[in-house]
Amino acid sequence: MRKEIRIAGFGGQGVVTLGTILAAAAGIHEDLEVAQSQSYGPEARGGACRSDVVISDEPIDYTRPLALDLFIALSPAAIERYWPEVKQGQTVVIVDKTLVAETPEHSPRVFGVEATRIAEEEFKNRVVANMILLGAMAAYTGWIRLEALEETLKGRIGNKNLEVSKAALRRGFDMGLKMRKE
Repeated sequence: MRKEIRIAGFGGQGVVTLGTILAAAAGIHEDLEVAQSQSYGPEARGGACRSDVVISDEPIDYTRPLALDLFIALSPAAIERYWPEVKQGQTVVIVDKTLVAETPEHSPRVFGVEATRIAEEEFKNRVVANMILLGAMAAYTGWIRLEALEETLKGRIGNKNLEVSKAALRRGFDMGLKMRKE
């Protein structure tokens, strides 16, 4: 089993944080092989940003995605830039529907999660939109357990934001379970 994931958006959205938490949860708490890489523009906030994660139950001989199994987009620019790597009939696509209003036709269908809106309205903290998307991804794919992600948050998120991040992760997980039934 080799799963290739790309998360893309712009700096300040927690793209790299989402990728590193996913990789740590898979590697430490799920005992899987992982490779994580990231790329971002020279701007501290607002520039293009990407995090790639490869998860496998066997040693990883090539650390970059070759055929995306999952693409999470947090901005229209991410859709525009990386859509050519999305494969019909293979890549699951999840977008932050608050920020990404339109996507090309795709099979399987694109799942829209209003992560930023929910983060702002329910949690009063825009920063946790990435945790909502991470939870939705975990539940929908079944690749990572919620408990593994929660345990990973303890060592990666400061005490000030830990509880709200866990709550947002759980909120996203519940949304992902509903997406599986659609």
